[in-house]
Amino acid sequence: MNIAIPSSTVARAERIRYPTADEAQRLMTTSLDRFLHLIESLDPEDWSKPTACTAWNVHDMVAHQAGGYTSGVSFGEMIRQYTHIPKRGQLPEDAINELQVGERAKMSPTDLIAELKRVGPKAIHNWAHGFRAIKWIAFPHPVGGFMSLRQLMWVTHSRDTWMHRLDICRAANRPFEQTREHDGRIVELVVLDTEKKLVNKLDGHAITLVLTGLAGGTWKIGNSEPVAELEMDALDFNIFVSGRFSYLEGMKSARISGDHSLIENAFKGLLILY
Repeated sequence: MNIAIPSSTVARAERIRYPTADEAQRLMTTSLDRFLHLIESLDPEDWSKPTACTAWNVHDMVAHQAGGYTSGVSFGEMIRQYTHIPKRGQLPEDAINELQVGERAKMSPTDLIAELKRVGPKAIHNWAHGFRAIKWIAFPHPVGGFMSLRQLMWVTHSRDTWMHRLDICRAANRPFEQTREHDGRIVELVVLDTEKKLVNKLDGHAITLVLTGLAGGTWKIGNSEPVAELEMDALDFNIFVSGRFSYLEGMKSARISGDHSLIENAFKGLLILY
């Protein structure tokens, strides 16, 4: 069956524009500012609370962010972290994350916040406008696909901080601050990556993706008329495609109409890099 949604309200996911360096800097700056505002408001007991990233509590998650921004301060620090050898079966970023968290395990919340404030602006400037000699380098990634360092710097870094802010808000039972301009753009770029992964799994068909809430929107994925629709809260969708929800958990938060098997084939096992 076809899904009857007025075409004027549906955007083509493949036409979502890629960010510029200036926009990437704005997205990263806002993501970090909101992250800092959140963690500065936490109560002492919040720092030991578990998060959706099951290996980490809130302190670990902030330590990962501090280490991540520190990696952007210089070529030397980037190389030191990025050449940390993964264990057998471990993703490269998991090895880097393990290093970042381990090196900061004994740091106080005050010290972690101070490190983020010190290194964050410099890393953001470097990721947006610096490191020009290496931004063209592309590499295969088991989750991100064939991706460039520019993609990592201009898209993934702001998304990672945004997602971990959501993790901490849910862990500490805090409201998640949103604006259409910032959070809607973060979600839109996740949809762009989703489209790139799904288009070859749709076997020539198309689906409509409806994400509700302030950061949401409606997009068509595929090149024909949609034969199925998935509707989900925009924040829950990000939790789902980041792997924090299993397929079955994600579907409990979704409304599906049309060809259910097409939706299952498209979204089962889908992972987007954060």
